Amino acid sequence: MNYNRRHILYVEDDAGDVELLSMSLERYNLNSTVTIEVADTVSMAKEIFNPSKHIVALIDWNLPDGEGIDVANYIRKTHSTFPIVLLSSTITDDNLVKAKTVNPTLCLEKDYSKEFIEKLHLIVK
Repeated sequence: MNYNRRHILYVEDDAGDVELLSMSLERYNLNSTVTIEVADTVSMAKEIFNPSKHIVALIDWNLPDGEGIDVANYIRKTHSTFPIVLLSSTITDDNLVKAKTVNPTLCLEKDYSKEFIEKLHLIVK
């Protein structure tokens, strides 16, 4: 087991987005140190979240059984400074207002560009 690997909780129900993140991490040479653990529902994310294991939670806004904000609220109840990145294809003003209630580290539009990955890398370092 490689104890130097860092684990990211990625709460995402779209397999295509999971693949894009994996490919982007590989493209920008972060895949050798980061492992992505995927939860595709709010309930699964709550079940597998482990602050001793995960270094950041990347949370999609829209999920089959709720909103990403539900996962962020769950994390914030016991871990006020845990890094949370809320993700959406389109970030609306309403999303930003709701996001403030959980004090996320970042709110990002999903694009998996070099700039997007660099922002994530600053958190996982």
